[in-house]
Amino acid sequence: MTVMKHARILAFATLWACCLWAVAQTNLPTTTIGGMDFNYYELQSRDKLPAVAEKFGVDTDDLVEMNPWLANGVEKRLHVFMPVVSPQSATHVSAEQQVQNAFGQRSISIPSSSKGTHSYTLAEGDNLYTVAKQHGMTVEGLLSLNPRIRPEGYVPGQTVKVSPGSALPFAMERNTYKFILYKPGDSESFYTIARRYDITQEDLMAANPTITRPKKGKNMVVPQRHSTRALVEIAQVSADELQRYYAPRINDIYETLQLSRKSNEVNIALILPFQLHKPTPPTQALLYTDFYKGFLLAVDSINHTLNKHVNITVYDTQHNLNVTDSILALPQLDELDFIVAPSEPKQLERIINFGKEHNVNIMNCFTTKNEQYRDVPQVYQVNMPSENLASNVLHWFDNNFSDHHVIYLTDKSNDEKEIFDAIKSHIDAQQPSTTIRVDKELKFDDLSNVMNPGIKYVIIPSSADKDLLKNVVKAIKQVKDERFDCDLRLIGYPEYVLYLKDYQSDLQDIDTYLFSRFFNSKGVKTRDVESRYSQWFAGKPLTAVPNMTLFGFDTAMYLLGTLDRDGIIDDNTPLYRGIQTSFKFKRDNDMGGWVNDAIDIVHFTPAHTIETLVQ
Repeated sequence: MTVMKHARILAFATLWACCLWAVAQTNLPTTTIGGMDFNYYELQSRDKLPAVAEKFGVDTDDLVEMNPWLANGVEKRLHVFMPVVSPQSATHVSAEQQVQNAFGQRSISIPSSSKGTHSYTLAEGDNLYTVAKQHGMTVEGLLSLNPRIRPEGYVPGQTVKVSPGSALPFAMERNTYKFILYKPGDSESFYTIARRYDITQEDLMAANPTITRPKKGKNMVVPQRHSTRALVEIAQVSADELQRYYAPRINDIYETLQLSRKSNEVNIALILPFQLHKPTPPTQALLYTDFYKGFLLAVDSINHTLNKHVNITVYDTQHNLNVTDSILALPQLDELDFIVAPSEPKQLERIINFGKEHNVNIMNCFTTKNEQYRDVPQVYQVNMPSENLASNVLHWFDNNFSDHHVIYLTDKSNDEKEIFDAIKSHIDAQQPSTTIRVDKELKFDDLSNVMNPGIKYVIIPSSADKDLLKNVVKAIKQVKDERFDCDLRLIGYPEYVLYLKDYQSDLQDIDTYLFSRFFNSKGVKTRDVESRYSQWFAGKPLTAVPNMTLFGFDTAMYLLGTLDRDGIIDDNTPLYRGIQTSFKFKRDNDMGGWVNDAIDIVHFTPAHTIETLVQ
């Protein structure tokens, strides 16, 4: 309410300049001064100011505004001036509508055309201002309808969108004249008086049509340039006048419109190697395609709830670095909020460098191998690096198992060596542990003999190798069943989700915890996405870990929901719990980018339920 109140005050303050002169003035003689046409009337001795104003349908204050000497009384044989008004611009506009129009213009709110929009190709001699004038649009309206075209981009051959007749009366500063009295001195001429007032001799003579030469002591009228802000119709102004007024401030207007547009848009590009040019794309390309399909399903799910307009563009790099470079050369990419980049090292590196140079955020969803997130602030590393994963797991471990005795089960495999070594180094520094080497199937006694009554134990294999799990699961389960005097749990790896078909029941009997970057409990939400996938695209999503359809779905839901709500993604952005992937970014370091800090801790309980905690 306060904003509208102030807007009304501001608008009414400008209405003094918004007079509507009567059509009857066109019966008066006309003179041209400074390129502008004016009606004029020679005052008679019997004339009174109110009567003159009423006679010509002019507001008294407006008449005095242009001819300020009238405030001191009418002087016969002198002329009063009024601007020439065409019949179509004499239409009455209510004060309330003028307020609304003035307020809307200040906030750069562009009215919609009742005639819709269509394309127009600029001809020779066309520019921003001639197109606005020709199609009855405001300059702001034309810029708003073509947000990607800068003011200097309106050149012959360029195609623009136009909305004919969409311009309401708009606020604009216009150059006009005030007419003051001057009493010549000795030997003064039109030339000397014109020089004194910095006008042309011709304009001075045009303002005094009945005076052949100035006479000492005999009043004459001198036009003085004057700028006033008024509501005008597009029909009232020429293209040249539009250009003279707007040219000094057009870039500021354009940038303001751009800021307004950007605050109401979400622009995302997927630049991925779909390899559609191949008759049979490889599996990796098909996985990227499934990611994109999941992304589209999310857009369809959330679009009706968004407050911002979503623009999704998709580019196929064809797994070719030259194609990637040509895509990055497109000027529209500078406008993006986020680019989802591929895992291919060279392509990813080029895209990240582009993001750094053009301040476009890059989402690295598919690899942990690239470490540019350490020193490029625009990078969002979705797939948590191993060291961060180990750190989060250890934080969770300390909160839940610091009073447990640890039993390591090791073998020759080293697929999770980096994570295991970090966990072991941390644990060994603060609590007791025992290591059992497993080169073949673990026996009950091998495990039971290192366990003492009344102690709580947690078992940690040295790797996620399926053969290691196969060799130990039977013995662990037997010890869990028979050693009632001990408390026992197992901590597993993300890869265990691949083995659930064979081992889920065993893991639940043992009381197992897994940590994972991607976990899908295959509940109702999963089935809903898969069902809609079948409806949209036919068939089923490819089998993979992570499930790429769900990965694309979660990524889009997070990006669109967060950017629509907050406009940015930073430390204050709330945790998002997806179907398969959760998101919570934190800054890697003061000079670096962002790392997804959310992992799933999945508990396979002895009650044969699955509980998921996002850590």
